[in-house]
Amino acid sequence: MARYRVLFGLWLAIWLVLWALGKNAMPLCVLLGSLVAAIAELACTALAAKHLRLSLSAPLSVQKGEEVSVCVQVENTGLFSLATLSAQVCCRNLLTDERSCRALRISAPGRQRQSEVVTFAGLRCGKLELTLPELRVYDLFGLYGRRVAENVRTFSLVLPKLYPVQLQTGERTIPDFDSDEYSMRHPGDDPSETFALREYVPGDRVRSIHWKLTEKTGDVIVRQLGLPVDHSILLLLDNSAPEACTPADKESLGELTASVSAALCAAGLTHHIAWYDRNQDAVSSVPVEGEDTLTPALAELLAARIVPDEQTVLEHFAQCGGSLDYAHVVLLTLRPEQEPIPEGESGPLFTVVPCGAAVSREEGVYLAL
Repeated sequence: MARYRVLFGLWLAIWLVLWALGKNAMPLCVLLGSLVAAIAELACTALAAKHLRLSLSAPLSVQKGEEVSVCVQVENTGLFSLATLSAQVCCRNLLTDERSCRALRISAPGRQRQSEVVTFAGLRCGKLELTLPELRVYDLFGLYGRRVAENVRTFSLVLPKLYPVQLQTGERTIPDFDSDEYSMRHPGDDPSETFALREYVPGDRVRSIHWKLTEKTGDVIVRQLGLPVDHSILLLLDNSAPEACTPADKESLGELTASVSAALCAAGLTHHIAWYDRNQDAVSSVPVEGEDTLTPALAELLAARIVPDEQTVLEHFAQCGGSLDYAHVVLLTLRPEQEPIPEGESGPLFTVVPCGAAVSREEGVYLAL
């Protein structure tokens, strides 16, 4: 843009010198005409910029290794045309935190729609956030660039390449609804099982009073009800890395979690996937009941940010009040050494699956539930 301003300034200076040295009015007419045309073009550009409508579109999902084509559509609802629009389309992988941008130039004739496609290739698996952070419109002479602030974004999912998973299931994995297990850590609302007995406090329901013990002890005793244990499996993605890790390690952890989930779906086992959501400061979880619900779950899972954190996902889970009332918890982590996990009598079984160099793409993982 600076080059066009210099050239336009030289153009005006030449005609000004010719008018000063000459004896006719033609150079002056050209000089004034150029100024009037430039001012008019600037005014039309500013007016036309108010009538722009921008949109981004991309495929919902692509296979890993395929190009992601992003279509930028510009609609000019005004009468005046825009000669040049300059934009940047940016792509951020929410799982690996890799970023890249593509420059784009397009025109916007009055009362018309124009579209242009940019592509991003060689992407790792993950949820892609595609944005148009800035758009500038330029007048015909290239003298002025007006920034059009638009919060335009869309998303696309790069599907993972699954690891081979050898799955072995036991009796504990199969739900037995005639013989429910109950939590030893949390009360619930099931009147068929007592969680604990304690003294009455204001606010307790009258129907929860244990009348026989109250009469026997002389103190008002309240019965807390039991909480049935969920027999489904929890895949817990530890997105709190012990140190800064490479995008390849982050991708490997996401792909391994997706691979285990897909193996459970193939075995007909319902489960949940959970991770720590730093934006909400809470533990997020999604249910996976079969292969038809796996892809929507992956759209959320593969957006989990993996960052260095001294606290593990289990510690975040405890701070957020999360309940681990599952038959089996599979912890997938990048930590080379995981602290021992205490297990209560009726607590879940824990299986720790380390990721990174410990997992071979060809051999995959063996998982016993």
